[in-house]
Amino acid sequence: MNDRYRQEPPNGRRPNENPLTPGATRRAPNVSQKSQGRSAPPARPAARPAETVRHTLPPEIRQSRKYKKSKRVLRKRVTGRPSRSMSVVSVPAALWSSVKKAIVLVTVLVLAVLAFVGGSGLGMLSGYISTARPLEIRDVKESYEATYIYDKDGRQAAVLTGSQNILREYVPISVIKKTYIDDAFIAIEDERFESHRGIDPKRIANSVGNIFLSFGSDTHGASTITQQVVKMMSGADDRSAQRKIQEWERAIDLEKKLTKDQIMELFVNMVPMGGQYVGVQSAAKAYFGKDISQLDLAECAFLAGIPNLPSIYNPATEYGKRNALRRMRITLGKMLEIGKITEEEYQDALNRELVFRRTEREAEASTVNSYFIDAVINEVIEQLIAQRGYSRQLANLAVFQHGLTIETTLDPEIQRMAEASFQKKELFSTNYDALPESPQIPQAAITVISNQPDSFGQIVAMVGGFGEKKTNLGFNRATQAYRQPGSSIKPVLVYAPALDTGLVTAATVLVDEVKHLDPQNPDRSWPRNSGGGYNGPVTVRRALRQSLNTIAVEVYTEIMNPSVGLSYMKHMGVDRTDEQQPAGSLGAFAWGMNSVEMAGMYMTLAGRGIYTEPYLFTRVLDADGNVLLEHKPRIEQVFTTETA
Repeated sequence: MNDRYRQEPPNGRRPNENPLTPGATRRAPNVSQKSQGRSAPPARPAARPAETVRHTLPPEIRQSRKYKKSKRVLRKRVTGRPSRSMSVVSVPAALWSSVKKAIVLVTVLVLAVLAFVGGSGLGMLSGYISTARPLEIRDVKESYEATYIYDKDGRQAAVLTGSQNILREYVPISVIKKTYIDDAFIAIEDERFESHRGIDPKRIANSVGNIFLSFGSDTHGASTITQQVVKMMSGADDRSAQRKIQEWERAIDLEKKLTKDQIMELFVNMVPMGGQYVGVQSAAKAYFGKDISQLDLAECAFLAGIPNLPSIYNPATEYGKRNALRRMRITLGKMLEIGKITEEEYQDALNRELVFRRTEREAEASTVNSYFIDAVINEVIEQLIAQRGYSRQLANLAVFQHGLTIETTLDPEIQRMAEASFQKKELFSTNYDALPESPQIPQAAITVISNQPDSFGQIVAMVGGFGEKKTNLGFNRATQAYRQPGSSIKPVLVYAPALDTGLVTAATVLVDEVKHLDPQNPDRSWPRNSGGGYNGPVTVRRALRQSLNTIAVEVYTEIMNPSVGLSYMKHMGVDRTDEQQPAGSLGAFAWGMNSVEMAGMYMTLAGRGIYTEPYLFTRVLDADGNVLLEHKPRIEQVFTTETA
């Protein structure tokens, strides 16, 4: 650098320069004279101060505002303690430091996940419990009286007696207590039944552990007897966390309302015992030909082992009988283990040879009920499940053995005429004698619905098949046979909605000609009329009267829209809104319709455009006269009076 820029200070020292250069030394004040006399090693040449370089800049630069600002920023950055050690770190120390950081990071992540899962779990648990429907406790011993069914005029139409459901018999807890059956159930199903409060946490944990340790060969499940009663009464049997949590909550609640004896009484009278048998009394009579009070220890242990897997331990088969005998030995062992029996009783029961006796099911009642009565029975069972929360098992028990009174909409005279018509061979075939040789005998069904103001929507008659009815609760084509409606759908799906929306009138003229209305095959002529010909220009009234396919599809797809017609049909109780294919206007649906649905839609036209869901009964009363079910019709105006 040019020397003319160098300026020596007057004292020979640069500004702010320390008198001692980095290479200079200062003698300590306590240094001995001996030390002072020693010759000092030759001094190293002094390092050039850093500021020397810094002051080589011209004064005008050093005095500039930008330079001063840069110095201030630099001082801020280099002041303070070092943020990182510059010492050499060993490899193990570096590895351990990384491991510690990883452990901390993983711990934080795990805690965060646990907090999230725990919070979500508590929220789900709270939601499941809050949405649990209260369990309606029914007294199984309430009655085994006959159920009476009445027609619309209050005359008796049918009686459902115990003889029609002989596979179930009630037995009180006072009888059960004199046998080994309750102790056997406690030993094999719920050994802490007498002490827990509805659920058994230890049993739940043991069951989960056994699943893994014994590969699923546990001798019992995690449900207590109380939980099984809840399950049988509620009918909830889906495998889900929600169902299980709600079952726990209901079991705890049930233990607060009933005594242990009352819960056991419900259990032994509702538990499935293989085949068609429900409850220990019917099973005792079926398998051993005895009343439950006459069973010995081995027989009680045998019965107590069946409910775990009724199909596997069913004594009706030789395979099931062998399985049930093996489980009987397990039950006896558990009874001995928890102190319900003595060693002597245990050995005697093991050496006891069981004598089985299958009692044949008694013949059903000689009276065969009508299709209408069958439909009423099925409908009441479904409504008890839907409205009252019954399980299917309890609903069947209530209908047949709880002494109900069912008030129906049956008109016996119309029912008699409908049944007489379905006995006439000439109405079904011109050559009836040849029918047995046909691949399929013609069948039919009918549902008659009233459109009178005082009985609007009531099903007054029903026949579910041609010929003589020989069994009860068989296949009912009126309610259970879903068939394609064909052209009978045109008035309610096509023409009535088109008229109601003002898209056509009865006098609208359309051309009956070759059309290409199949979107999948636009080059193919479709649809075609039944006779194969075409009529040229026709009114909508004539197209409806002659059931012309070309006009029906044109109105449905080109003039209206399938979604419009389907929405009208939905308001009449038949939802096919996901089937908007053009062929629907000709009655081609993936899922057909039964006679009740078809009659209900036509009732809307006959009822000045008003629809109500067809119904079979008005009220169902229990044995004490309390209303269990009551049908209250809801009216909806689907079409205008002019359209109908």
